Parts: sequence; structure tokens; C-alpha cells
Amino acid sequence: MRRSRRRVLSRGLVAALAATTLSGCATSATRTSSPTTIVDASVRVAHTSEGDVGYRTMGSGPALVLIMGYAGSMETWDPHFVDALSRHFRVIIFDNAGIGSTAAIRAPLSIDAMADQTGALITALHLSSPDVLGWSMGSMIAQALAIRHPGQVRRLILCATFPGVGNAVQPSQKDVAALTGSNPAAAQADLFPSDQTMAADAFAGDIAAYPASPSASASVIAAQKSAVLAWFDGRDPAGREATRISAPTLVADGANDRIDAAANDRAVAAEIPGSRLVLYPDAGHAFLFQEGTPFTFLVRTFLAGAPAAIAPSQVRQRYLADQKASNAAGRRWASGLKSLTASSTAQDLARIDLRFADALGALDDELLGYGANGTLGTSISALVNADELVGRDVLALAVQGGSKAKAWTTTIGNDGKVLLALENALRRHFGLAPITTTTTTTPMF
Repeated sequence: MRRSRRRVLSRGLVAALAATTLSGCATSATRTSSPTTIVDASVRVAHTSEGDVGYRTMGSGPALVLIMGYAGSMETWDPHFVDALSRHFRVIIFDNAGIGSTAAIRAPLSIDAMADQTGALITALHLSSPDVLGWSMGSMIAQALAIRHPGQVRRLILCATFPGVGNAVQPSQKDVAALTGSNPAAAQADLFPSDQTMAADAFAGDIAAYPASPSASASVIAAQKSAVLAWFDGRDPAGREATRISAPTLVADGANDRIDAAANDRAVAAEIPGSRLVLYPDAGHAFLFQEGTPFTFLVRTFLAGAPAAIAPSQVRQRYLADQKASNAAGRRWASGLKSLTASSTAQDLARIDLRFADALGALDDELLGYGANGTLGTSISALVNADELVGRDVLALAVQGGSKAKAWTTTIGNDGKVLLALENALRRHFGLAPITTTTTTTPMF
């Protein structure tokens, strides 16, 4: 990172955003000086009946196992997404067979074999019957797990999923190759719609917070490809038996997913009795990261039920109780940006931004958890959506530079103004004085 870029990020951001975005950016979840994040969770190794499995875990409460997709490691999970889930669940992420500390399993590799290894991890960690979320190829593994080991799945969430009966709409080879190629822009185009560049940058910036870790080897990727093709073609035994899945199931995807056509999600939802289908507009294969708080709240309510509504007077009290913590979280972010030096790395910046975005997400999660309805509920939903955009902008910071940084400045400045207006709209509901600032027009370059 060049020295001039560090000056812009620290001086400019503090000047332009402090008064705007610090008014409502944290909750009790961020009141400690060192907020917990999955990037700081150590890699552990579980000794299972199907070989060693490397994993990380964070949070408390009911267990939620996340299964990664094609060519990904556990460090491909967006940490902001994992951190949000960990506020309500004990989240377990792990490497699939042959990646990192996880042992390779019998050849030829299959979706069923990876499901068996996942089941062995669940047994080794004494998770009993956890909830399971699988993404892309991970959703195939999750289906196979629910079929082959039904007692190990309480509820099932299939993100960007595919049927295994031989009628899957398959992605183009060009798009598949882009996921593992050397062109980051091509890979991002596979994951996010073309008009969602800030969401794509947020994902890239967020992933940068992880420490360096092993990636999937060419041989593992080739084996996974063969396993996926067998599923597509209806040659995987479990793939043909989705109608046997008895766990309550949520199927979700982006409506504009170029890797996984929405027709595939509809087909899987039609096969699994009683399943629910949700498609997000203007979202792609990585919709679960792009949608952030709205999707994690959907996961929370699907797994644990909708939160009970609390009285507006209690909402006001809890909202007010967050203000000191909100300001403290923002000051820590600003201080962290100022502390960057010539030896600081993109990872250093990404970690500072991740903690701030987590604080924003924690507030949004708490606001939605009030269960408010009517005009108050509408006001809260609007504020959460605006807050989500600012959090996205913050996460994207680590990968901005040059002329791109100028465009980023305009975007976050505009998003900050919208957030301020909606924050004050909510404050009017509570009879509170508005927050005022003029710093959003401060030049940054």
C-alpha cells in the first residue's frame, strides 16, 4: 500500500464520515475493546472417522455448520457474514477434503464422500443435530448429508443450489474456469452482478482480513469438478433422492446468478417437501454476502423463529443505550485508520474495517430484533438498508486506490447522507433531537 493512499484513507475518512456514520454503528455486541471475529479464530483439527478435518469455530448457542463450495477454502467465507451469524449460533467453518489440514478421502472424490466426511466432523465435535448451510457445491454436500445422515441435520439452508437428478442447468465452462483463474475481475463477475461493484469490492476487502492460508490445489479442484459433474448428470446416488429430505429447508439464491440459474433453485425447492424458496433481485452467486444483514436475519428467523415484538418505549430505551457504544466503536475505527504506517498491509486495513462493519451489522441485527411493525418497523427497515450500504462501503475500503478511491469517496459520502437522514427519521419517532453534521461535504482529495 502506497504512503499517499494511507494518508487519504486516514485523514479523509475521519474528516468526512465521523459525524455521519458514528451516530448509530454499534450495540452491546461491540462494547469490548477487542470484538471477536472469525479471522482471529485459530484453525483446529478434528480427528474423525473419515480423517482429520481442519476447522474454525466462533460464537455460542445452537450449532450451525457452513459447507463451502467449489474450489473454496474455509477462508472463502466472508468473515462479516460469519461474524453476524455467530451472534446467535456457534458457527463452524471447515475445509473440504484435501484442502488445508483436512485429509483427502477415497478416490474418486464424490459429493456423497464429502457429505460423509462432514457427518464425521459433526460426530467428532459432538454437535448432535446441528443446522446446516451449504453454498454452491456445498449445498450439494448439504443435500447429500441430509439424505445419508438425516439425524445429523435439524434444519437445512441451501444457497445457490443444484438438483442432482440429471436436469441441472449447468454453468458455462468459461464461468467455471473464471472461478479458479488468475483474473480476479472475471471471478467477481461470476459472483456479483455488473452493477454491484461495491459489493464485489466489499467481499474482496473482507476476505483480505484473513491470515494467509492454503488454497485448493489443482488436483483437488479437478476432483471436485468431476464430483460436481456427476451430481449434475444424475450419477451421484444421493443427488437423485432429494425427495427424501425431511429437515425443514430454505432454498435461497440471487435472481441474477450466472453460475446457478434460478431454475435450478426452483427445481430443488420443488423436490424437497415443504421447502421455502427466496430469490434476491439484482444479486448473483454470492448473494448471501451481498445481502448481508437482511439475509443473515432471514437465516436467524428460519432457524430460531421470529423475535417477539417489544414495546416502542423499550425500543427507545435500548436505542438510546447504544449511543455511547456507537460513538466508541466509530472512534476506534478512526483511530485505527490513523495508526496505519508505511509498513501496514492491506490485511491491517481490512481488519480495522471489518470490526467497524461488524459494529454496524450488530446494530442492524439488534434493530431488526426489536420485532417492530407499523411505521416504526418501516423506519427501522429503511435505516437498516441504508446502514447495510455504509457497511459495504467500509468493507470495500481495503481494495480502493487511485481514481477508484475517488469514486468510492463519492459513494460513501452519498450513502452517509442517506443514512443520516434515515437515522433522524427514526429519532423523530422517539421524540429525539436530530443529529446534525456538515462534514459529509468535506473534500477528500
